[in-house]
Amino acid sequence: MRRVMRTLAAATTALLAATTIVASPAAHAADSIVIWSDAAHAPVLEKIFAKGYKGTPVSVVTKDMAAIRSELTTVRPAEGPDVIWGDLAWTGELVSANLLVPAPMTKKRNKQFRTNVLVGSNVGGDRYGVPVQISNLALITNTTLVPQQPTTFSALSDLALKLKKNKKARVPFALAQSEGTSPWSTYPLFSGLGGYLFGRSSNGSLSTADVGLANKKFLGNSDQIDKWNASGLIDSSLTLDRARTVFKKGNSAFFLAGPEDLDYLLSLGFAYRIGALPPMVSGTKPVPLLTVHGLMVTRFADKHGVGDQALALVTSKLSRAKPQQDLAAAQGWYPANTGAATTVATGGGRIRAIGAAGVDGIPMPNIPQSAVVWAPYAKAWTTSTSGKDATKAKRAFRIANRETNAGLNGGEVPAG
Repeated sequence: MRRVMRTLAAATTALLAATTIVASPAAHAADSIVIWSDAAHAPVLEKIFAKGYKGTPVSVVTKDMAAIRSELTTVRPAEGPDVIWGDLAWTGELVSANLLVPAPMTKKRNKQFRTNVLVGSNVGGDRYGVPVQISNLALITNTTLVPQQPTTFSALSDLALKLKKNKKARVPFALAQSEGTSPWSTYPLFSGLGGYLFGRSSNGSLSTADVGLANKKFLGNSDQIDKWNASGLIDSSLTLDRARTVFKKGNSAFFLAGPEDLDYLLSLGFAYRIGALPPMVSGTKPVPLLTVHGLMVTRFADKHGVGDQALALVTSKLSRAKPQQDLAAAQGWYPANTGAATTVATGGGRIRAIGAAGVDGIPMPNIPQSAVVWAPYAKAWTTSTSGKDATKAKRAFRIANRETNAGLNGGEVPAG
């Protein structure tokens, strides 16, 4: 993703204890709730729990996100955390390792979160995390070049190509695919044509038996990709740096950006509009992938005698609007709690607009097997939008679907 492929950045691990002093970097503070958090959110958590939680001291230990994920699987139970901050796409992997406990909220609190966001941590019918903040891509339109927003993707395409023909733009649509960005950046177009990664079973969990890279609806609309390729609307050689540069210089009318791009958006020297991609086919709404970060309760909490307190801390205290707004603001993302989201003012309303564009988005898959899908998916987009030598999209995505299924089943990838 720009998010899929960049979520876990390598960094050094720093340790910081709050409220209750931790005796040694690895030790679990006695009679306390220990939270492992990344550096952005640790100060907020420290402030919230400066006086502990319901009579129990709270210690916050700061770690890199990658370290939280990796060390949780190797730490000794006596030294493990009770609560972790992380990507809710980890939940399938961590549940499989018997490291998390379900974290159900009350019906009243569930109503403060969108169902499509809550389902992102569903494993076997139970939810194993409370979402706090969301990242997704939104369509950024240069309003100098496009005063009136196109209401269909066909109209957007025609206008973008006309701007290039009239030499008012060099790149019709600054959609980056190179350098590992394809799954994150192209998913809104993929979903807009009826594509999906994995279906869901009756209990809400993702199903590896239903890979949607070549589902009937998508294949029926896949000729649109061939048209985008033939017209030059989309070019798989376009890098993210190049896409950002041409859009910033006013040489492209359309770009996709997320909350991580706020500084970039603030640096633009022209007026622009933030919204969702318009529909590509009737009855199907293009939606982005969602990266959802939040809090999970570990199996260690019960061993430490603070299981009930840790669950209440996550599902009751930190699911409320004010803590969610403060935690999301620490990284400049969109709050998962809908009450918190209505008052987001970060970036002069830009983060709120980006989040609104992803209101129907699809959470990143949380099953461990999902890693198998990314390379075939990206390859299908690359080969079907590579200019005159491109493979037809229907064939490219059928191959991707077969390769994904073969990878899921541990078999050899079928030939062409």
